Amino acid sequence: MSENQEPKRKKINKMTAAEIDTALKKTEEHMKGLTSRYARSLLERKAELAGK
Repeated sequence: MSENQEPKRKKINKMTAAEIDTALKKTEEHMKGLTSRYARSLLERKAELAGK
């Protein structure tokens, strides 16, 4: 990877609440719902952050 490019995906455990929200919006648009494993992991992490 070159210096200017960010990695395509960031690990869910390293995401902030704002990053999770944008990832959930993208996932819902592309996959037509939040039932995928990725979406469920995002929702789980969001709940974890809200509990802190």
